[in-house]
Amino acid sequence: MSTNKAARAGESQTSLIYSLSIVFVTLSTISVGLRLYTRGVLLKTLGTDDLVITVAQFLAIAVSIATCLEAFWGLGRHTEFVPAESVPKQLKALYVVIMTYNAAQTITKISFLIQYRRLFPSPTTQRVCFWFLVFIIAWGVTQEFLLALSCIPLSIIAPNMVGKCIYTLPIWYLTSSMNIATDFMIFSVPVPPVLKLQMRSKQKIMLCGLFGLGFFTCLISVVRLFTLHKAVDTKDPMWDNAPAAYWTVVELNCGIICACLPTLRALIAKYVPKVLSTRYHNTSSGGTRVTVGLSTMHKRSRGDKDNGIYVQKDIEVHSTTELRSNAAVYPVSLEEGSQHGSAHAIAHSNGAT
Repeated sequence: MSTNKAARAGESQTSLIYSLSIVFVTLSTISVGLRLYTRGVLLKTLGTDDLVITVAQFLAIAVSIATCLEAFWGLGRHTEFVPAESVPKQLKALYVVIMTYNAAQTITKISFLIQYRRLFPSPTTQRVCFWFLVFIIAWGVTQEFLLALSCIPLSIIAPNMVGKCIYTLPIWYLTSSMNIATDFMIFSVPVPPVLKLQMRSKQKIMLCGLFGLGFFTCLISVVRLFTLHKAVDTKDPMWDNAPAAYWTVVELNCGIICACLPTLRALIAKYVPKVLSTRYHNTSSGGTRVTVGLSTMHKRSRGDKDNGIYVQKDIEVHSTTELRSNAAVYPVSLEEGSQHGSAHAIAHSNGAT
């Protein structure tokens, strides 16, 4: 019996919590930094979505710090071996994580939707994104109130709330399920407009894959969902809450990373040009624009109207969000190339070829 107790005393998940928190927040911070450098310095097209994802990143850093503080105060160890004075501190850090994590999730979704509105100007996509924004903001505010009043950890931090708070598990299931559902819907928004683009099937698949990186986060969200019941209904909360804690950090930071990756193609094209087979040219206005090698295009005549449209489409595939504001040189979005007349496309693509 004493041997078993000694073994339990030596068990700890704190190193895993520290490692995942530090590694993933570092990766997401680097991703946001590279995004701001690409959009603000290289392309000079810094947008609202970039600023919004920066706010989400600051909240993600706060979540990671609070999670590490939870581990410092006993999370990841068996409850019976955690000093009694550490428990209230861990619960206060947990409260910070819960409130900050959900705010960061909401803001990350808002960043995705603003990015889609900038990229896809068709009326249908604009309306879909607008109403999604309205819903996400309304639901984000609602869930903050629900989580703030849930019994864990509120009833322990403030004993006078016992009998007044909301049972925790249904609230956690509701908010997590809604996050997963809205993630799937939001990450599906770019698929229809991309499939309508006039480009080869392989390029459509690549572009859908680029915008569909967020579906990876949905898988992590599902894994996290299955850790919640054990975290609430347990006799060893310090130990059983550890998986929910580190999956929370992983999920949040992966969402931010997925939001940033599609914006880094210009950075990759500049410093590792062989990866994307692109090249850079200086424009008369002193800016930078991306063109694609002819080896990736149909070899048609320079004056061919289809070639002009096709070249423009290839440029958009390789530049995605970066060329939105360069309307004097390129069409303003991924969709507009197919909506404008061929003469307009040729006028812009001739300079690119």
